[in-house]
Amino acid sequence: MTKVVGSTLYLRTASGETVKVKTTGTTKIRIVEDGKLRDLGAGATVVVQGSTGQDGALTATSVNEGSGR
Repeated sequence: MTKVVGSTLYLRTASGETVKVKTTGTTKIRIVEDGKLRDLGAGATVVVQGSTGQDGALTATSVNEGSGR
């Protein structure tokens, strides 16, 4: 994760591409235990689940801290 702006977070993929991820009031943010978007910081490794909208941004249903490995 590179930054958080409002309710949107920006991720850098392994290939270096930047991905815009929108969150909503129902997006689950987990950091060992349930958290809030503000609990994540730049440089965090996150796993995002959601769907891509027509604008190309992903709207997250969940964001989990950690590599998912």
